[in-house]
Amino acid sequence: MDRANHSFRLTDEMAGSRIYRLLQSAETVCFVGDSLTEGTMNGGVPWYEPIHPWIRGKIFNISQGGLTAKSLSAYFLPSIASTEAELFVIAIGANDILFRDPLFCAMTSADYINYLKKLRDAVCARRPDAKFVFIAPWLATDGDASLIGGEKPPNTDEMYRDYTSALEAWCGVTGDAFIDANGYIARHFETSLPNHYLVDFIHPNAGNGVALYAEAVLACDAETL
Repeated sequence: MDRANHSFRLTDEMAGSRIYRLLQSAETVCFVGDSLTEGTMNGGVPWYEPIHPWIRGKIFNISQGGLTAKSLSAYFLPSIASTEAELFVIAIGANDILFRDPLFCAMTSADYINYLKKLRDAVCARRPDAKFVFIAPWLATDGDASLIGGEKPPNTDEMYRDYTSALEAWCGVTGDAFIDANGYIARHFETSLPNHYLVDFIHPNAGNGVALYAEAVLACDAETL
């Protein structure tokens, strides 16, 4: 596992992005998410590790491999709401789209937003001045052994667009930061072998992978300004 290359060049545009400014100003930051935030498959390295040098405050991490928006709302709301953080960076939803089990997945984009709204409301009830960054569900590629037949379910790309559009529209209403890093990441996948960035076709490795994902979040937020 290569952890030597887990950095990237911070451009002036990235330094001017909303998420960068929020990370710089917050005394405490809570990252919330699934296996990519936990670093489940790459030795415990979360996607945001390369951003550490530019985070001024204390960091909390509330994440779990396999987590969905529905299970997050069902089991993690108290711990998230009680976290003494000023800024919450939330990246969830890929497992809802990929596994399609109504027992633990948000089966529609409307349900997805409702679960995120519960999370946001729970935090704001305790800390009305909390700030949020919502990251669109991380992309998946064919070949992940955890998927049936090693392929994405039918209509996955359409669902990604639906959930991502719903998240963007909702953030437009709440005024929260919204970032879709998937196009940036996908363009890099087109020019390199998958194992240059990925552990298993869905999780970034601890070197080039997390560097790419962190760079993509800052770069794509900068592009929206």
